[in-house]
Amino acid sequence: MVQKQSTTRESDADISTTGVVLTAETPGDALVSLNIDATADASYALDVSPTGDAGDWFDGEETYDQADVDDPQDIRDTFIAGDAYVRIRVTDAAAAGETADITIQQAH
Repeated sequence: MVQKQSTTRESDADISTTGVVLTAETPGDALVSLNIDATADASYALDVSPTGDAGDWFDGEETYDQADVDDPQDIRDTFIAGDAYVRIRVTDAAAAGETADITIQQAH
């Protein structure tokens, strides 16, 4: 079976305020790799949606709380995404001026 890979990336995303920092469209049933390389500690949530419409998101499908992860400045996770859209949201912001490089890679 031939697999394709795609990448959605946001460099220097502002993590000093809460809210969505990156959204990616997936083909569904994709192997997804999440990488967050931040300049400071922050907390994040992974949300999923079948349509990507504003009222159609399931918030907190997975959470990455800075108090619970080994290194909140270097988050790595891999999972199967059955939904068409995934997004990363800052839930507990870092100080002003702090940023993160966020990458969502998919194999499908």
